[in-house]
Amino acid sequence: MLSEAVPAALGAAIYPPALLFIAFLLVHPRPRRRALIFLSGAVLITLGFGFVFVLVLQGTGAESPKHRTVPAWIDLAIGVLLIAFALVIHFRPPRGPKVAKQRRELGLIGVLGVGVLMYTPAPLYLSSLHSIAKAHASLLVTVLSIILVAAIYMLLIEIPIIAHAIWPDATVRGVTAVNTWLAKHGRTLIVIVAAGFGAYLIGSGIAHLV
Repeated sequence: MLSEAVPAALGAAIYPPALLFIAFLLVHPRPRRRALIFLSGAVLITLGFGFVFVLVLQGTGAESPKHRTVPAWIDLAIGVLLIAFALVIHFRPPRGPKVAKQRRELGLIGVLGVGVLMYTPAPLYLSSLHSIAKAHASLLVTVLSIILVAAIYMLLIEIPIIAHAIWPDATVRGVTAVNTWLAKHGRTLIVIVAAGFGAYLIGSGIAHLV
């Protein structure tokens, strides 16, 4: 289960816009409070959707071991979605930087909303959750697995927040440097990871159907 779920969650964690936004929050007034509210929004949507998605798949019998053709179709669907996602990212024109003034106008509720919107589940995260659902582990293992992959999915904002509490200045410099690197290579990484997992799931789905 985790051998598929964790790599997919790590791929989903490569999310330059989230790092860019957390860097913005950490260099402005009340950095930790606003960053934690942003993280709270991400946690709400990530864990909430994760539990619902996995429990619905298992509760409806879509992942029942007695009907192995259904999971194969789910693999195919998510695989096609990942390939489409990779193509969209590859061919989408680069977005220009948002105006800082617009971001400053966000209140705490706005920051929470940005967290929810930014972390609306990505295709790779769906793939990770699907791996957990089809494993049919115990309830405790399933819940802990969802929490684990959600934490991995949000690593790009969790690490800067923790580091900022210990080394504020060094963290800001480090996040800025990583942002610069991701601005150049982030799109390529996302395309490679999404296309790779998409191809794997399509192959897995076809293999189970044949």
